[in-house]
Formats: sequence, C-alpha cells, structure tokens
Amino acid sequence: MRLFSLIKMDVTFQIRHGFYYAYALVSLFYIGILMYVPKSIIHDTSIFIIFTDPSVLGFFFVGGLILLERSQSIFPSLFISSISIHEYVWSKVLSLTCLAIISSLVIFSVIHLNSFDFFPFILAVVFCSVFFTLIGIVLSVRVESINAFLYMSPIFVVLFYLPLVSFFNVYDSILFYLLPTQAVLVLLEGSLTELSLGMYIYAIITSCIWIALAYGWAYYSMNRFIKYKYFH
Repeated sequence: MRLFSLIKMDVTFQIRHGFYYAYALVSLFYIGILMYVPKSIIHDTSIFIIFTDPSVLGFFFVGGLILLERSQSIFPSLFISSISIHEYVWSKVLSLTCLAIISSLVIFSVIHLNSFDFFPFILAVVFCSVFFTLIGIVLSVRVESINAFLYMSPIFVVLFYLPLVSFFNVYDSILFYLLPTQAVLVLLEGSLTELSLGMYIYAIITSCIWIALAYGWAYYSMNRFIKYKYFH
C-alpha cells in the first residue's frame, strides 16, 4: 500500500513536470515517421524505435527525476520517514515503466493495427524499461548535474546497444546473446513473427538475471549515496 502511494506520488510529479505531455508529442513524432517509412523496412524500423524508446525514457528520465529531487532537497525528509530505499527504487522503476508501456503500445498499435503478438511485446518493453531505469539510478547518484549525467551516459549504455549491430546485419556474434538487450530484440521480433518456446525461455531468463543484477547495483548505489550524503 505504501509502495502504491509512492508510485502515485511519482506519477503526479512526472505529470506536473510535463513528462507525459512530452512523451505524447514524442509518440506522435514516431508515428509520423513510421507512417512514411516504406513497407519493406517498417518491420525493422518499428522494432528499432521501440527498442530504443523505453530504454531512453527510463534511463534519462530517472536521471532527471533523481537529480531534480536532490536539488529540491527531498531526500532527507523522504528517507527519514518510513520510506525504504527498496520502495523508492521500485516506485521510480514502475512509474516510468508504465509510461514506457503506454507510449510503446500506442506507437505499435497505430502502425501495426494490432496485428502483433501482445505478450512478447509487453515483456520486451517491461524488461527493457526496468533494466535501463535501474542503470539510470546507478549513474544518477554518481554525478552532480544533468550535464554530467549526459556526458557519462554513453559509458553506461553503449555495451548494451551492441546487439543492434547484429540486428542490422552488420556483424553477428553469439556473445550478444549474453546481453539483456539481445533478449529484448528477440521478444520484439517475436511480436511480429513466430517465437519458439526455447527463445521465450532464453529471453525471460536472461532478462531476469540482468534485472536482478541491475537492481542489486541500483540498491547498493542508492543506499551508499543516502548514508554518505545525508546520514554520515
């Protein structure tokens, strides 16, 4: 119940600061682009946009949110109350993932006219958004400004975009299948084609392992930051 209240507060905060309005415009922009893309490449282009969209949303938005809350000195009063770091992290992750799901569903539904498999699509968006939002939390407590966040962000995300090299048939490696983003691409492609049970299992297990690791890192980073910064 406390987590639900925190998520509601986060969503209200995001709406007040224009996150939902901004992403409504971004979604319309993507739809506009995809409507003029040749049919021969609409499959790959729509997957590419959805693949990059949730990760960018979660990663950069959570960085902006946390840095904004730090500048407004929200942390001391927040964490001196009964709110735990686990609840804080999951509130950020779940609230931004909801936004990613809404945006991605609107884009894919308009472009593919609901002729896609809903289950692997939602799994892909959720896994991608949760993972990158957690990575964004890790970076946000290590920098002091938005500019620093933007400057450091390529170091944190470039490795996870390597599967795009294989997706666009530039270079392929079985090692890409160790990355969570390869699992996301498998699910997204499976939403427009047929996906085998084995690939479902691979994608779900790989994503869950990486999310567990990212969550542990995010929790440790946030806990260390709060204790050192405010309760040292």
